[in-house]
Parts: sequence; C-alpha cells; structure tokens
Amino acid sequence: MGPPTIHSMYYVAILCPGNVEDKVYHFKRWVKEQFGCTVALKSPAHITLIAPFWLEETREEELLQALQSFASDKDELKIEISGFSHFSNRVIFVQVNENPELEELQNQTQNHFYQSFREVIKKDVPPFHPHITIANRDLKPGDFEKAWLHFSNREYKETFSTKTVSLLKLSMGKWVVIGSTIW
Repeated sequence: MGPPTIHSMYYVAILCPGNVEDKVYHFKRWVKEQFGCTVALKSPAHITLIAPFWLEETREEELLQALQSFASDKDELKIEISGFSHFSNRVIFVQVNENPELEELQNQTQNHFYQSFREVIKKDVPPFHPHITIANRDLKPGDFEKAWLHFSNREYKETFSTKTVSLLKLSMGKWVVIGSTIW
C-alpha cells in the first residue's frame, strides 16, 4: 500500500482590482469586528467562476496547465457592482450587476475545466449568481438582521474591467492565488 493521496481544495475566479479589494476588505473587517466572522477574510475579493472543488495534489500541475490553456473569445470584460444583497440569512455580498458577457465567460470557463476534471467539477452547481462575498457561513442567523440593516442602507458602486482568470488554492486555512492567465 502506497502513501495516502493528498487532496487540496481549489476554485477559479475573477479577482477584483486593488481599489475594490480594499473596499471589500473594509466591509469584511467590519463584519469581523461586529460579529466575529472570519471566513470571508480568508479569500481575496473575487467573483467565483468555478466553485471550490477537491483535487489530488499530484494533479495540480495539470490544473495549472488547464488554466494557462484557457482562452475566451471575449474582449476585456466590464464588470459593474452596485449595492448589497444576500442569500438567505447566512451570506451578505456586494451585488454584481447582471452581465450576459460575464455569464458566457463563466460558461466557457466551466466547459474548459470540465473537459479534464469532470470527476471533481460540478457544472452549474450552484447556479451562477455572480457576487463578491463579505460575510458567509459563519454569520449567525441572529446576527444577520443587524448586519443586513448596516449594509442594506449603504451605497457602493464600482466598475472595473478585466481579461484575467485566476486559480486559487486553500493553503494553511487561507485561499492563495497559485496561477492567473489572460484570456
């Protein structure tokens, strides 16, 4: 019997630029200071294209090669964010405006990675709903109302453009970028 197979968790995303990252970090810090929530702080501000999945670490190079070979017919993508929303009483996020080009990019990304990693990547699970998380599963339902009251009355609008997709890996309890590619 050989050594045990080591698995790591990965996801594919569009990372937010510095100005958006800074603002979102400020929102996440507020949630931590008020309610002790830290899960959202473990990841940079991003829009998930492929939800987290487990993969054998021995296949990480193959995953990085798939990232580098990703190509899209999309021009630079313009992303508009506006205000806040939530999923049930556990997740609060910055709302990404509806964008058919972003939806198509997500579809292209999923299809590309699914070809080589169909055993670990689940297509359209959950359905694509682009957002930038500021509080998630460690926000207690009892604290949700207070947090939502704070964010629901605030305005926040930004626009940014990108042509970059990144691969992140969970390492020592924090999500780190291990590769990026320009499509």
